Amino acid sequence: MPLAVRLWFVWAFALLGLTGLFLGRIVEFVDFSERAPFSILGIFMMIELALILFGITVAIQRKRIALRFAIGIALLAVPVLAGLPPVLLNMPATAASGWFILLAPIGAIISIGLVIGLVRQSSRTYFSEA
Repeated sequence: MPLAVRLWFVWAFALLGLTGLFLGRIVEFVDFSERAPFSILGIFMMIELALILFGITVAIQRKRIALRFAIGIALLAVPVLAGLPPVLLNMPATAASGWFILLAPIGAIISIGLVIGLVRQSSRTYFSEA
């Protein structure tokens, strides 16, 4: 297994763990009124959760489609690291902007590094099952 794929698995399971830790806050965040029984954040998190679970499943099976899922999951670093905690932890505006300024570059570096590693030939040939 190429190093980039191993790092991606670490990232995917870390995202899965973060989603599990924040799931209670996500449910609390949703306003269950008659006008809005859902939230955009809840929809994003459920799509992210489904994407990660299916992506890990097909990556373990080494399917070709897993490469596309892996690249998509690798691109989630900035929204999840920089945008999600301030919203879920009800940070004040100044703290939220400081959090974003601090973690957006870190998320971008993680995303760029994972995507560059995943598009290499060794990673592409790893996902070879039809």
